[in-house]
Amino acid sequence: MTLSSALNSGESEVMADADVLGQTRALDIRLLGGRPIGLCENHFIDLTSAIAGPGSAPRNGEGRDIRRENLCRLVYTLGGHGEIRQAEVDFQRVPLTLPDLPPATAAPADAAAQAVRIDAHSQFGYLPLDMTGEVANISLDSTHNEQTRLTLSHWPANRTPQPYKANLSTQSALRYMAQATAWPQASIVTSDHFDLDGLASIYAFLAPEHAQRHADVLIDVARLGDYARGTCSHALQVAFTLNHLAERTRTSRAPNESRQLLKTFGTLLPLLNDVIERTHTYSPAWREQWQLLEHTETLLSDPQMQLEEHADIDLAVFRLPAEASVGINPGQPYFGLSNIAFHNRTQCGVLAIIKGPFIEIRQRYESWVERVSGVRRDRRDLAIFQRALQDRERGNAQWGYDGVQWIMPALKLRAGGLSDLWPQTILEELKQFLRVAPVAWSNA
Repeated sequence: MTLSSALNSGESEVMADADVLGQTRALDIRLLGGRPIGLCENHFIDLTSAIAGPGSAPRNGEGRDIRRENLCRLVYTLGGHGEIRQAEVDFQRVPLTLPDLPPATAAPADAAAQAVRIDAHSQFGYLPLDMTGEVANISLDSTHNEQTRLTLSHWPANRTPQPYKANLSTQSALRYMAQATAWPQASIVTSDHFDLDGLASIYAFLAPEHAQRHADVLIDVARLGDYARGTCSHALQVAFTLNHLAERTRTSRAPNESRQLLKTFGTLLPLLNDVIERTHTYSPAWREQWQLLEHTETLLSDPQMQLEEHADIDLAVFRLPAEASVGINPGQPYFGLSNIAFHNRTQCGVLAIIKGPFIEIRQRYESWVERVSGVRRDRRDLAIFQRALQDRERGNAQWGYDGVQWIMPALKLRAGGLSDLWPQTILEELKQFLRVAPVAWSNA
């Protein structure tokens, strides 16, 4: 039967079995990257994987058709003939698997009165998306709901008007505030998560004059937040400061995600002017990440560090110096180093970082969002490759992959394991996999 995708009329529906319909009623189903994704308080649930297991795909190539009869598992075999084959799914042993999620937040009757404003004269106020079910809103760096009057976002399947589409939501918001001549009937801006692109987008509405004067630094900060790219010292220090302050707001757990967002945005939005204008006074907040970036830059500039790029498969390989050990932790993202230093050195969308017996594979944010310029980057589902690696392990090694629906997923060994496979073997197989694997996430 047809599972309503919970989108406004005129958008594509998702085809699914009746039991899936019953168990996903609480989710907001969207077709993102060509895949049905269930949204709940900024959790992204890939329904194809939830039904048929990781590394599954529709037989007919129609991403919206997730009926069990149409789903198969894609298999890649290390040391094989370098091809992907379809395998049947034993649905008796593969039940529908949905994560435990918090109950949906009920919007309070006085939601608009709780909006975050920079001062009493602010034309706009901020509310989390889950609190705007009955409130006309402008959605920034986020998805939309039935009350959304305008979207300015680079998310997949966004509704941003063509003149305002951009690689960053902040660019869309700043351009709209500078050029728009007609305003929607909404005084609330909304987003369903916290990040620097969202923060800068919201600031463009709540403090438009200051935001326009500092548009360049806000765009640089947003780029650092989303793409982990940039070299402007001022923007780096502002970005590090804001992330540090945001993390401090999470020391006391809010009762739900919407309350946490109110707390985080309520803390940072009034401070943003001062952080931009007097960045030097926040050095205790930005110094640690600044030093980490400097350390990583030094390491990646070592003559023993090797970078090789394979443009045909969008892959960059970083081989860290064998003697390097200070600050390197295979259990941490990017081996405990600054991802900015890696991203500034290559435009490739897939990174493989190798140090000794360890390898970490990363898919960048550029392959998740919609972009209007730059190289198109389609994403492959590394869950297929993860299963191929796991099938070859005989010891305690466990490979983990975040999921193709994650914004910046990683494939790496879980803590405590040591692979039977040498990184060079994995790398050669990865190259072949990227050549033959079908596109699993696309914003074409």
